[in-house]
Amino acid sequence: MGISKAGSTGQEEQNRTAQRDPRTAWWTAARFGMFIHWGLYALPAQGEWIMYAQKTPVREYEKLAQRFNPTEFDAKAWVALAKEAGMRYIVITAKHHDGFAMYGSKADPFNIVDATPFGRDPLKELAEACAEAGIVLCFYYSHVIDWHHPHALHKEHNNTWDYKLEEKRFPEYFEGKAKPQLKELLTEYGRVGLLWFDTAGGLSEEDSKDIVRHVRSLQPDCLINSRVSHFMGMGDFVSKGDNEIGMSGEDTRPWETPMTLNQSWGYTTKDQVWKTADSLIKKLVNVVGKGGNLLLNVGPTPQGTIPELSAERLREVGEWTDRNAEAIYGTDGSPFPVELEWGALTTRPGRVYLHVHNDKWPANGLRLGGIRNRVLRAYCLADQSRTELEFEQAYDEELELHTLEIRLPDEPADQYVSVVVLELEGENDFDRTLMQMPDGVFQLEVPHAKISLVREADEEAGIPDIRGAEWTFKLVKPGTYELLLVSFKRHDQEWNGLYPEPILLESAGQVIAVDPREDLADSDSPSCQHPYTAVLSRMGQFTWDQAGVHTLTLLSSRLKDPAPKFTEIWHADAVKLRALRLVRVDG
Repeated sequence: MGISKAGSTGQEEQNRTAQRDPRTAWWTAARFGMFIHWGLYALPAQGEWIMYAQKTPVREYEKLAQRFNPTEFDAKAWVALAKEAGMRYIVITAKHHDGFAMYGSKADPFNIVDATPFGRDPLKELAEACAEAGIVLCFYYSHVIDWHHPHALHKEHNNTWDYKLEEKRFPEYFEGKAKPQLKELLTEYGRVGLLWFDTAGGLSEEDSKDIVRHVRSLQPDCLINSRVSHFMGMGDFVSKGDNEIGMSGEDTRPWETPMTLNQSWGYTTKDQVWKTADSLIKKLVNVVGKGGNLLLNVGPTPQGTIPELSAERLREVGEWTDRNAEAIYGTDGSPFPVELEWGALTTRPGRVYLHVHNDKWPANGLRLGGIRNRVLRAYCLADQSRTELEFEQAYDEELELHTLEIRLPDEPADQYVSVVVLELEGENDFDRTLMQMPDGVFQLEVPHAKISLVREADEEAGIPDIRGAEWTFKLVKPGTYELLLVSFKRHDQEWNGLYPEPILLESAGQVIAVDPREDLADSDSPSCQHPYTAVLSRMGQFTWDQAGVHTLTLLSSRLKDPAPKFTEIWHADAVKLRALRLVRVDG
């Protein structure tokens, strides 16, 4: 993907792509949606994969339907909560992997209207409530995995305790259930904003395209997520892995992070690890600041209510989004291809919004590089009086560096994250090259490097592919820097052996070869969450005697092919090499 010396970034291309495609315009402007995982699995309260995990026979699992009677379900209350949280669309599980339809399906009697004492269609009620409230209703549909159907066939997650794998005839499921149910959803519930497909492992490219054609023929403007297929480039936008927050510039198409409020999707009484409102708001601005959407999940109870702990968190987030709506909805992500140590950044024509984490509030003011426009005024968005903040702009002709210094109030202006607004003169004009910001650490993320194959794998010798990442960047402050490798380690892994060979680093005639260690835990990373933890490995030090343009290369077998054929499964890797962090150590 890379960054050229001219400074074109994946983020810039992503924004252009979104502007070129009016079909996704409503979705990219919405930025924040509610995910709802609700089904029979709410009764055992152990998550939505319980049927597969416990190899529950179909006839036994069907008995849950006889007890499923969510009489406290109130579609208007759910929609009102989503709206109060600042969410602009809802994605609900019309059918999850257990095969149970949460609406009145004529294609299969295993559904909430025909198989339960409840006997109502909650999706019809949600469609009416959403239309009344101006919320876009969307459906999740498990199109490949279906443990209830004898002929559903996935590359690995199949019901083999009731049905024989060799006897499965996938077209009978695909043509007899999946496509007819999709037709029902797209013809009986009004406008459907998007269809959210999941886990397409093993689905052929032709069948993937067939599903896309099927949807387009019924509702041409209905968006389709990338999980419709494991082949790259399918759908209208990229659904990242569960709880995966992408790196700056990683995706050239519109993208989203599907995220849990705790560590589970479906209702469970065991998981009480809840994200705080502080954490959720920081993750929201991190995602939006990279140009993405956040799809935040709730798992309703068997009675049909959204758990109060979930509702409390959403209301707290909603108080913040209500005050700061201007800096979230309809904005573009940051034009600068760097993680900002103090927070995140969004833009719209004539405006820049600095989302400053309160616990990173810069007592001595905030400095930012790369804004070429003249700044007309600066103020805190939460300050109703719009008290103007003092600022100073400067230009270093030798470095071609525009710098802005803002004198902030002594105390943050808002809860959790305080937004500073910059009003600009003229059309937005930013220096998009990969460059060090005047303050804070400087992080070189993998998507902004040119990736090349250095040594091909030798399978007989057990030697993997070795790739090189080369960053070209502008250093503002010369000096000595500690180099920290940023890795995301899966929670169930031991560190030993995760990097099979030393990491090789080279810049300005300096070379380091180091076996990464698990030196520090980066518990404050807004981009990392369960099932990964952020690890920092001390690699050594480099000295750059002069400011200006430099290159740095990194060699490792943990660097990915920049042009994969299939989408990556987020949880598949034991460790992910994310970035190299530069921390100045000599003043």
